Amino acid sequence: MKRFIGCLLWVLSVHASAASLNLLTDIHPPLHFQQNGELVGFGVDVVKALAERTGDQVQLQQVPLLRALHMASSEPATAVFTVLRTAERDGQYQWVGPLLDVETALYSADSTQPPVRSLVDAARLGRIAVPRKWLAYSYLQQQGLNNLYGVETPEQMVRLARMGPTEFVVADTLSIATLAREEGLAPDRLQYQMPLMRQGSYIAFSLQTDARQVARWQQALDEMNRDGRLARIKQRWLSDTTPR
Repeated sequence: MKRFIGCLLWVLSVHASAASLNLLTDIHPPLHFQQNGELVGFGVDVVKALAERTGDQVQLQQVPLLRALHMASSEPATAVFTVLRTAERDGQYQWVGPLLDVETALYSADSTQPPVRSLVDAARLGRIAVPRKWLAYSYLQQQGLNNLYGVETPEQMVRLARMGPTEFVVADTLSIATLAREEGLAPDRLQYQMPLMRQGSYIAFSLQTDARQVARWQQALDEMNRDGRLARIKQRWLSDTTPR
């Protein structure tokens, strides 16, 4: 009886503290993307599972990444997923994660290119197409590369690779194959050359969100790690992604 009462009190306490959250994300398959008019993907399944465990109600909204980051930096009960955690962003949000590690790499769009072993090679062997809004673009600028071909979207980047105006593209190892297929390019046309960045991917809550609520989400994620739920979601969405 005491155990039953204890469980009942725990359930009541969870629901008493539950709230409504606005969760923002962009399109980045297989992490989050539209399928038959519905948002699906690894990150979507993770946040839904976390909401189920915390008892929170979540409203998912597709928003361009920069706008989502701005909204999640200033609005209460708001978060954006999945986001790379960087030193510049660290103090602007409350973080839940990591959900997974993400490697961003350089890919060759031309099989006749010599292997790229360093950024010195990358700087002299051809143009590198990369979306301007991506962290990788700023990172490569900071490394002194002046052969960057800034584009608006990853789709435009892969389209340039397919048509020939660029020798290299930049993408994370999880999404490169999907990006290629969606633009009519065989994934093996894009050859892995070298790693550029490796960072954790997180859920970024606004500083105006109740810190106790954010802590509950982190606790729920830790539980998903322990009981294997997070691993099963990774297996569902990420098992067929090949880093190289």
